[in-house]
Amino acid sequence: MIRMAIVGGGLAGLAAANALARFGIEAEVFEASPALGEVGAAVNIAPNATRALIAIGLGEKIADVGLTSPGIYTRNMQTGEFLEFNDRRKTAARLGAPYYTFHRADLLDALASGLDRRLVHLDHRLVGIEERSDRVELTFANGAKVEAQFVIGADGVRSVIRQALYGQDNPTYTGQMVWRALLNSRDVPRDVLEPTGHIQWVGPGRHLLAYYIRGEKLVNIVTQEDTDKWVEEGWSTRGDPDEMRLSFPEPEPRLAKLLSLVTECSKWGLFTRPLTQNWGRSRIQLIGDAAHAMLPNAGQGACQAFEDSYILARWLQASSNPLEAFASFRGVRIPRVHGVQRLSFSNARFKHMHDSSAQKASIVAGKGSVHGTADWVWGYDPIVEWDKAPSVPTAYAA
Repeated sequence: MIRMAIVGGGLAGLAAANALARFGIEAEVFEASPALGEVGAAVNIAPNATRALIAIGLGEKIADVGLTSPGIYTRNMQTGEFLEFNDRRKTAARLGAPYYTFHRADLLDALASGLDRRLVHLDHRLVGIEERSDRVELTFANGAKVEAQFVIGADGVRSVIRQALYGQDNPTYTGQMVWRALLNSRDVPRDVLEPTGHIQWVGPGRHLLAYYIRGEKLVNIVTQEDTDKWVEEGWSTRGDPDEMRLSFPEPEPRLAKLLSLVTECSKWGLFTRPLTQNWGRSRIQLIGDAAHAMLPNAGQGACQAFEDSYILARWLQASSNPLEAFASFRGVRIPRVHGVQRLSFSNARFKHMHDSSAQKASIVAGKGSVHGTADWVWGYDPIVEWDKAPSVPTAYAA
């Protein structure tokens, strides 16, 4: 019987394995796919999460594959008017940790590179879980059966472990959908993404982000729009580039040029759950999307999973009783993550304001900026504050 099993070999699961190893706790990872690979194109990692990855020994590896983000330069989608510049380099310098953008596959490779591959089991899709008084029994589709003293569920938004614990706790459709595309940067005129290389266009009921990744070899495009159409969940549903273009009426010239270059795209619907305390019980602890799937509007989905990984490992290292460590972990994590989830909802409302004048006035007044109230998120230091009650602004607290 193994001591600690991690179900899920994505960003959350591999980060947890690295964090546990850093504190002398061996864990075996069970991943459903036949190979380690992360779907999706890009991921942003803010200083709060960068601190956690550096602390578990991955600082040089993520620096090698990450691109330091200059910051988001926001324009009106239809006029091209400048609205705001969020200078991430200044923020990173002030907070003492970098802000990176990655191709998701590169970040996953960095997380995997530090692990003992003998402890990573591929092609293990979980189909059954049984809780016993002294162990947890896992059954996989390939016929393998594993007994573990403790289980960390990092198996994503459609978590099998979550369903086993809480029944048909299915996420609900938000009425928002996302388009995604990748372009070769050589095909994108430099002036389209000037002046920072990380541009956001906002407009009535929708927004679009475009920025360089992978050493500026690629341009990642991700959008979000309000819609009355049902769109299924999943990163890989093939989309129609013409339909994507039509969803951005009367774009300003730079945005129109960018959209004209898209020849392949995917789409998916955004799903979320009500804020919940259901993060695990007894010998089972959920982390990442399995515990707290959130909208992408604060750029914190992966970041909160990395915080989870570091802080959970610290509690397990500090406590002689893993059951108490799990409970303590939930006590400090749930209030903070719920606050971040509320911030994500607030950001979505700002980005999609239908009154452009009111949107601009809100930015000028310093009240409506997409990340204008996020210092408490980015400035959080999990290394120092792992065992402390988090500080959450009243606007985002319960």
